Amino acid sequence: MNRISRRLTFTFISQIVFVLVALAIGTIFFLVYVGMQLESEPELQQLSSSSNSTLRQTFSIENGKVLLDSNKISELEKRGEWLQIVDTHGKVLASSKLPSDVPSQYTPGQLVAFWQQSIPFPYELTISQEEKSGHTYFVLVGQKHDARQLAEKLALEWDGYQFSQRGEQLLKEANGALQIYSSSGEVIQKFGKVKKPKETLILDDLLGDEADNLRNNGGQYVYYDAEKQQTWVVEFASGAVMMAEDGDKTSYYIGKALLIYGVALILFIVATAFWYGKRFGQPFLYIVSLIQTLADGKYHEQDANKNGITLNRRGKMKRSYHLFREINNSLNDLKQKLEQNETLRKQIEQTREEWIVGVSHDLKTPLSSINGYAHVLESAPYNWSQEEFQRIGKTIREKSTFMSDLIDDLSLTYRLKNNALPMNRQIQEVNEIIRRAVIHFINDPQFTTYDISFYASEEPILYLLDMKWFTRIIDNMISNAIKHNPPRTKIDIIVQKESDNLFTVRINDSGNGMDQSTLDKLFERYYRGTNSEENTSGSGLGMSIAKQLTIAHGGEIFAYSKSGRGTTIVLNFYS
Repeated sequence: MNRISRRLTFTFISQIVFVLVALAIGTIFFLVYVGMQLESEPELQQLSSSSNSTLRQTFSIENGKVLLDSNKISELEKRGEWLQIVDTHGKVLASSKLPSDVPSQYTPGQLVAFWQQSIPFPYELTISQEEKSGHTYFVLVGQKHDARQLAEKLALEWDGYQFSQRGEQLLKEANGALQIYSSSGEVIQKFGKVKKPKETLILDDLLGDEADNLRNNGGQYVYYDAEKQQTWVVEFASGAVMMAEDGDKTSYYIGKALLIYGVALILFIVATAFWYGKRFGQPFLYIVSLIQTLADGKYHEQDANKNGITLNRRGKMKRSYHLFREINNSLNDLKQKLEQNETLRKQIEQTREEWIVGVSHDLKTPLSSINGYAHVLESAPYNWSQEEFQRIGKTIREKSTFMSDLIDDLSLTYRLKNNALPMNRQIQEVNEIIRRAVIHFINDPQFTTYDISFYASEEPILYLLDMKWFTRIIDNMISNAIKHNPPRTKIDIIVQKESDNLFTVRINDSGNGMDQSTLDKLFERYYRGTNSEENTSGSGLGMSIAKQLTIAHGGEIFAYSKSGRGTTIVLNFYS
């Protein structure tokens, strides 16, 4: 699970980094797009011609010659402005788009008078002093202020209350607009169309950025009539519209970029959510489905790996399932284990039913004998001899003992299963315990046809054991070898000390042996061999009891056999 935790941590961190990088790249593309759109519209990024930084960049000096910057000059020309580079003596060294009514040589006083409008000059001047290559230069930018000229003409056509017919014609021809405000800032008259008319005039309307832009572009002029204390705001509607359109274009491109960025971001989020849902949701749904299948006990449905749910065409686990492969593998292993257990349970159930039938038959046979003798003794008018009474009594005793042994075996196996068997373990000499058990079989007349041999270890073996139950282990092993093999079978019981902490007991027989199926089930409860030549009487619990008693003594048991080659049972005991 630590591997899953580390993998999940790495996966989520890497994917968060991926999302952040993708968002950063998207933001960079957004900013680049906006910049390119703004750059493709020079009028949206123009600086005011009155900016010193702008004027300084309009020319350079190379080899004593003045060179104009074509890009900066182009911006000035698009605004209808002309430019002159003048030296300290008033001589024009370079110019751009110079009107015919502009001098090419200035005296100091004349240039200042033009600049201060103290003598008539049809252009508004912006003058900037620049130092380059150790010389002083003056940059002159002139602009014909159409709004000012219109205001001066309109002032002659206003009588204080209304315009003459010529005044209205001038406004119409210039596509201009005029708003006249009282001393309190309230609008008195409006002529023409202004995009954003002001009903009340405040200082910010005349000195704000929008008004500055309009005046710099010749689109607005403010005239104050001191005698009537009225303020005139003259605008060219085209100029106002141009500035508004410029702002609209800026808003349009930014809005368009924001829209594209927003749509792309939404699509990215949806795609990422879908990808996350498929990558993490699909394995989770499969895991939940598999758990539900196991809960319903449907262990035999087709494996998901085989029908292509978790594996790709190359037989490898799909990437979406790779993150939880340990859980997936564990659930598949659990499914297979439950399926095996279900099959084993059914087999055990069938074996138990067969065992019950066999044991019932084994119990019924002695009961029938006992019942028959009881009826004979009860009803037959016959004088039994002492010998006949002894034979009847012996038969009843043997049958009763057989039945008692079956019941004891059944009780013992359940006590062992529930760890409820009391054991009195003491240090005993193993060779002596096993020797006594073997002698019992050797001296029994019914087993004289079997060749039973005992081989003790060379060294004494002391072990903590319960003599009764340890003897039962050996008895069951030898009994099983006798019961399932024909007479003259050689049976060897060998005890050997392997080390200070281990000794083994081997029971070898040269009998019929077992097939693999019988060998696999040898130590299962209720199992009894089914070969027709074998004697299948008994509880079917002997080998299972022997295994459980061996484990209770701290040992383990193994069986090796092949059909026709005999059987070897190996008991290992550890101290």
